[in-house]
Amino acid sequence: MAALIAFVGSSDQRELRRELPIMKSLFIRAQIAVAVMCESFVFKHLSTLESEWWRLGGAVLLAAVVGYVVNLLFVGIYAHFQDGQRPTEILREIHVGLFGEFVLSYMGLALFSVLVATTFKQIGALSIFVFIAPLAFARQMFTRTHSLQEATNELAAKQAENEHQALHDSLTGLPNRVLFQQRLVEAIDAARLRGGRIAVMLMDLDHFKEVNDTLGHHFGDQLLKEIGPRLSTVLRDDDMMARLGGDEFGVLLPELPDDDVAFTIAERLLEELAVPVSVEGLALDVAGSLGIAIFPTHGQNAESLLRRADVAMYSAKEAGGGYEVYVPEMDQHSPARLTLVSQVRPALEREEFEMYFQPKVRLTDGRVAGAEALIRWNHPERGVVAPDEFIPLVEKTVLLAPLTSYVMEHVMRQWRTWADEGMAIPIAINLSPRSLLDRNLPEEVASKLERFEMPASFLRMELTESFLMSDSGRSTAVLDGLAQSGVSLSIDDFGTGYSSLSYLKRLPIDEIKIDRSFVRDMNTDGDDFMIVRATVDLGKNLGLRVVAEGVEDRETFDRLADFGCDEAQGYYIARPMPLDEFGRWLSVRNPEAIVHEGATARTDVRPPAASRLRVV
Repeated sequence: MAALIAFVGSSDQRELRRELPIMKSLFIRAQIAVAVMCESFVFKHLSTLESEWWRLGGAVLLAAVVGYVVNLLFVGIYAHFQDGQRPTEILREIHVGLFGEFVLSYMGLALFSVLVATTFKQIGALSIFVFIAPLAFARQMFTRTHSLQEATNELAAKQAENEHQALHDSLTGLPNRVLFQQRLVEAIDAARLRGGRIAVMLMDLDHFKEVNDTLGHHFGDQLLKEIGPRLSTVLRDDDMMARLGGDEFGVLLPELPDDDVAFTIAERLLEELAVPVSVEGLALDVAGSLGIAIFPTHGQNAESLLRRADVAMYSAKEAGGGYEVYVPEMDQHSPARLTLVSQVRPALEREEFEMYFQPKVRLTDGRVAGAEALIRWNHPERGVVAPDEFIPLVEKTVLLAPLTSYVMEHVMRQWRTWADEGMAIPIAINLSPRSLLDRNLPEEVASKLERFEMPASFLRMELTESFLMSDSGRSTAVLDGLAQSGVSLSIDDFGTGYSSLSYLKRLPIDEIKIDRSFVRDMNTDGDDFMIVRATVDLGKNLGLRVVAEGVEDRETFDRLADFGCDEAQGYYIARPMPLDEFGRWLSVRNPEAIVHEGATARTDVRPPAASRLRVV
C-alpha cells in the first residue's frame, strides 16, 4: 500500500492539467494513491482507488497525512512536537522521518519516504508508505510506476524484517520472550472461549554456566544455537518454542487434549537434550530441568502460569533434573513470602540479622572444640524468623551474595573479639550451594580473614552432601580455592546423599558431620547404630574429622566416644545461643570439660537387637 504526494509549482500547472489523467490511470493500476500539493499548500486531485484497503480506511488515512503535512510545514517541527498537534482523532500512531529531509523534498532536492501506521476500530491495523517528491521526480515515476512499487516493496520488506528482529532471538532464531508472552495470552483467550487446556513449560539448561566458564562464551553461544532449533523438532506444528534469555527456554502447547500429551512432550524434549551436541569438534553433554504449568488448573493468566512453571522448574533442578509438574506445595512465592524477600535488603542495612552459636565438644574429654554459626532474623513485626523460612527464597535472588558476606563479616569480627579475650575456637559457617558457583568467593574469604587477622584454620565451611552429589564438578575450582587458603571444608548431613562416595576422594574435604537422623535413634535402631559406626570408621580410615550432630543424651555421647568419633554437637551439650549468651557460656566452659569423667570405655560394643545389618 503506497501513496505519492507530488509538489507542483505555478509553472507546472499547465503541464499538470495535461498529464494528470494519464498519471492517475497509471498509478491507480499500480494501486498507488496520488495527491498533488501546490505552492499555496492546497492539495488537489486526490485520487481514489478501488482496492479494499482504500475503501476500508486508506483514503481517510491519506487525507489525515495530507493535513498532517500542511500542519508540519506551517507550524514547524519544533512547535508540532511541543504542542502535540496531530490528527489524533484518526491516527493513533504516526512515524515521520527527519523534518530536514521533508524540506529538501519540498525544495525539489530529494525524495522523502515515511511509514504511516494507524489502527481503525472496525478493521484493525493499517499502514501506508507515503512518498513525498517534487513534480520532476514524480513525472519520472509516472512513466515508470514500477519503480515506486519496488520502493514500496523494499520498505515493506524492511518493515517485516524489523518486526521479525523485534520478536525473535538473534542467536537461535527462535521467538523471544515478547512474542512468547503475546502468543501465551492469545492461547489462554482461545482456550477460555472453547473450554480447552494449554500447557506452559520453562526449561533451564544444567551445567551451562560451566560451559561458559571453562570453554568460553563462544562455545556457550554455539551450544544454544544448536540446541534451540533441534529441540523444536520434537514439537507439534502448532506448538511454540522460544528462547527467553540466557539458557532458559519456553514451550507453549496451545492445544492440549489431555495432560499426558504435555508429559510426553516434556520427556521427548529431555531425551533430545540428552543427545551430545558437537561444537567445534567437542561433544558436549547437556541436561535440563523442566517445569510444567497447565491452564486452567494452575493459573488463569499468563503471569501466574509462567511463575508456577518457573517454580516447578526449580523444583526439578533441586531434584537433580528431569521435569516436574507444578503443585501448590512447591510454591514458595505466596504474597507473604514475597513480602519477606523484599524486606531482606533493608534488614541487611538495619542489621536485623543475628548470629546464634551452637558449640561442639571433643568426645575424648568434653572440651569445647568449636561452634557452628547459625543465622536468625529479628523481624520487627514477625519476631524471630528461622532461616528455613527465608534462605530458600534468598538463594534465588541477587541478595544471596550480600547475605553471605554479612554472615562472614559478623562471624569473623566476633571471632576476633573472642580471640582477643583468649577464647579462640574454630567457627563453622553454612554455605549455600549457589554461593559455591561464585568464582570470587575464595578471594572474598581470604580478604576478610586478612582484615580480621583470623587464621584460615579457624574457619570451617559446611556444605550439604546432596549438593556435592549433584554438582558434577561445577564448584570444584571454588572449593579448591578455599582449601588452598587453609579453610577447612566440612560435609553437613553426611549419609543423606544416597549416592557414590567418590567425591570424598575428589574434593578437598576435611570433615564429615553425621546427620542427626541417624544419631538420634542409634541407641534403639540397629540399622542407625551400624550406619553411624560404619561412618565413623570410614572417616577415620580416610583421615577425616568426624562430627556427630543431634546428640541429645549421655548414652549417645558415650557410645559415639566408644566408636572413636571426634566431636559431638546437639542439645545434650547446648542449644544454639545468641552472641552474648554464648560468650558467657564459652568463658565458663572453656577450657573446663563439660563431661567431667569423659567417656567410659567399652570392650564389647554391640548394636541393638533390632538391627537388620550383620556385624562383621
